[in-house]
Amino acid sequence: MDFKQEALQYKDALLQDLKTLCQIPSTMDMSTADKGQPFGEMPRAALDQMIAIGKRDGFITDNCDGYAGSIDIGEGDEVFGILGHLDVVPVNKAGWSYPPFDCTLDGDMLYGRGVADDKGPLLAAYYAAKIINKMDFEKKMKIRVIFGTNEENGSECVAYYFKHRPYPALGFTPDADFPVVYGEKGIARINVKGHFAPNGLMSFMSGEVVNIVPGIAEAVVDSHTNLTESYQAYLEKYHLTGEIEDYHGKTKLTLKGVSAHGSTPELGINAAVMLAHYLVDHVENDFVSFIDKYFYEDVNGKKLGVFKEGHMGLVTCNLGIVAYKEGRGNMSIDFRLPHEISEEEFIPTLASTFTTNNFTSFNYNWTNALFVNPESDLIKNLHQAYVDVTGDHEHGPQCMGGGTYAKEMPNCVAFGAEFPGRNNGMHQNDEHIFVDDLMDSVAIYAAALYNILKK
Repeated sequence: MDFKQEALQYKDALLQDLKTLCQIPSTMDMSTADKGQPFGEMPRAALDQMIAIGKRDGFITDNCDGYAGSIDIGEGDEVFGILGHLDVVPVNKAGWSYPPFDCTLDGDMLYGRGVADDKGPLLAAYYAAKIINKMDFEKKMKIRVIFGTNEENGSECVAYYFKHRPYPALGFTPDADFPVVYGEKGIARINVKGHFAPNGLMSFMSGEVVNIVPGIAEAVVDSHTNLTESYQAYLEKYHLTGEIEDYHGKTKLTLKGVSAHGSTPELGINAAVMLAHYLVDHVENDFVSFIDKYFYEDVNGKKLGVFKEGHMGLVTCNLGIVAYKEGRGNMSIDFRLPHEISEEEFIPTLASTFTTNNFTSFNYNWTNALFVNPESDLIKNLHQAYVDVTGDHEHGPQCMGGGTYAKEMPNCVAFGAEFPGRNNGMHQNDEHIFVDDLMDSVAIYAAALYNILKK
């Protein structure tokens, strides 16, 4: 079977389904959360649309109380699971060159929030399952395509789903990189609060979600000197853009950085950190001083005392949310940790740094690392499918800092859909994917399902 040629037969239908899904702005919105839509109206709308696609194609569907849904393809007592997500991260519309909540074809590229993370890859895997279902061979198990609505904010969706539905025997999530990921770093998400005398700082805001490098930061200061000249010089020195303006008799500063996924903060420019680095010379505020001291030019936790290098790579640290107003400051930080680091080792060290710097509240959420034997049959079958379709023998199974649904299900790993050397701009402005890459991923997923399901 030439899976690449077979995949192309579904190109138009897949792209139309993707456009329909991308036009749903399925960011979490707790202001519209209710029974049956626990993460808001739009994530539920995306869930309904994906279920409608499954029903349209004649498959059995399931809605698990609005948290997640599934489509069963084929027959059998055992189940192979494909886990993808329909929720997306927020957008800054001003930074986009294309409508963010659409699927715009420009040349050989698709643009839109979710085309790469994760609506496009989810649909690629779904269409691969359809290809396998049509093939005439005896299959070990049926395929269940499972889709959640809260992956970007903690994966409560599939945690709930698996409390009410059985685990598949094994599976993959199309929410990372090819060839295949056998290890995912642990995740520690920290939220701290404290009181800090303003001393000229009226407010400081940056970031919306903890797992994105903030692309914009704003501060209002009560300065007795004109900051325009020094701020413009600062922006020029660091090749940044921003604005300074009068704001009700005070001074408002805006700085633009570069957003990136929180698991790869080195690929971004943290607007909050860079604005704090300027402000530290102009206001005597301990909150700003803390940011500058511990986060400037350090995305690996060295200054916080938690740096370590392991088999999976380095500790990474993203200051994702900063909020300060009227003397009250809080921040949220996303750490990605090699599997050698334990909760008992990491948390006390970090908590000590914050408590000795006047933070009075320290809360955290911990997710253990995932490590699957790279010599396992699952990894070998998935990797072989990638090689068979692409001919790429250079890239092998890998570890990564990103966290996926693979941590929510036994015998599950991340598998595609970003190809080696690509940067699809996940969590960034102008998120995109090559049409050819999307269709090749259909072929790879079909080859993988064939490898695993054939008797």
